[in-house]
Amino acid sequence: MGSPRPHLGLSRLSGVATSRVWVKAVAPLLLVVFTTLAPLCVDVTHAAATTQGDQIAAVAASQANVPYCDGGGNINGPTNGGVVEPGCGPGVKGFDCMSLVQYAVYQVTGISLPGGSQPRGVGTFIAPQATIAEDTAGLLPGDAVFWGGSGINGFAHSGIYAGNGNVWDAIGVNQPVQLHTMTYLQTVYNYDGAMRFWGAGATQSGGLASDVVGLAATPSGSGYWVADASGAVSAHGAAVNYGSMAGHLLQAPVTHIVSTPDGGGYWLVAADGGIFSFGDAPFYGSMGGRHLDAPVVDIAPAPDGGGYWLVAADGGVFSFGNATFYGSMGGRRLNSPVVGISADDATGGYWEVASDGGIFAFGAPFLGSAGSIHLSRPVNGMASLADGQGYWFVASDGGIFSEGSAPFRGSMGGARLNAPVVGMASDPATNGYWLVASDGGVFSFDAPFYGAG
Repeated sequence: MGSPRPHLGLSRLSGVATSRVWVKAVAPLLLVVFTTLAPLCVDVTHAAATTQGDQIAAVAASQANVPYCDGGGNINGPTNGGVVEPGCGPGVKGFDCMSLVQYAVYQVTGISLPGGSQPRGVGTFIAPQATIAEDTAGLLPGDAVFWGGSGINGFAHSGIYAGNGNVWDAIGVNQPVQLHTMTYLQTVYNYDGAMRFWGAGATQSGGLASDVVGLAATPSGSGYWVADASGAVSAHGAAVNYGSMAGHLLQAPVTHIVSTPDGGGYWLVAADGGIFSFGDAPFYGSMGGRHLDAPVVDIAPAPDGGGYWLVAADGGVFSFGNATFYGSMGGRRLNSPVVGISADDATGGYWEVASDGGIFAFGAPFLGSAGSIHLSRPVNGMASLADGQGYWFVASDGGIFSEGSAPFRGSMGGARLNAPVVGMASDPATNGYWLVASDGGVFSFDAPFYGAG
């Protein structure tokens, strides 16, 4: 992966207090780099003062002067609506009022809004008040505002609140995306209210707003946490929600969640190697702010919780705290990208798994792989037994592969899924396991079901 350049890169981290971080990366020559950091403590709320709402408003603002095109635009940007009208004709790309809202919300949160109504269970409704002044007092930048109907699902016009009484919208023919005041809009339409599709209000079932990326179990098997790409976390069973990154600006999406060995906290890892610690999970360092040759895809804690390993898609491993670096696939040719890492609690080593089912063992026994088998779907994650004598890996269709003494308890292979499986976690109490899909669906096999994400 190339050795990391010394860089603090900690402005994104919560409650960081450390005087020394040992950063171990692997390059083609397995170079080990030691980086010393000065004592630092950063408050995450201050470091991430820009909310997702601010981001949504900024995305809408970035489309200023884009033409109005009736029927044009979608979650990916402006398009031609196929209607010839002043300001929009053949070859002209633009938005109408709702597609601008859909685009801005999706680009930040991953929530795909329907064109004519609000998705059930998503977002917080902000009811209209007696006056526009009262309405604006209850709004925040990034809120979607709706006008001209008999209720929030019967609107004729919509826009993105920009703050200070202003709204970004595409109001009509020959009028490009621009700012209008709430006061002006009230002279054209009656106000129906607003929806907040971000932060704590952007809830789907379990409190998640974007695609789920992983599941972490409590050490006792009495509950689990589910995390999504925005850093939101939902707790189930006896698992306690210690906080999340929901509503905060992230430099890269969250890719996984893992529990501390005592179950009193958890770490989130982002694709840029940023680490977010919650509960009693200590912060030992991160790759946030450093150049990476490939995105970070997973994290595994050291057996005693005194450190953790991060693994990137090229197989490079970064060790922090007392997690020992035993080697990696960084700098080597891979047939398929690495998608997960799991620690061997017996030896203190770890395994990497690639999307083709190949297993790479470092300081841990090689117990088998599916690297030479044709798979129907790519592997997306892995989990291991507490005694280090076996491991499982899971494919996106829910198929399970068991190696060593890890028991096969069943799978979703061959079943129709609404969304791909993105990860798994083992139940230490039963040696069963849970699978989690990108839509938050949880599948239990000889493990208690505590609810979906």
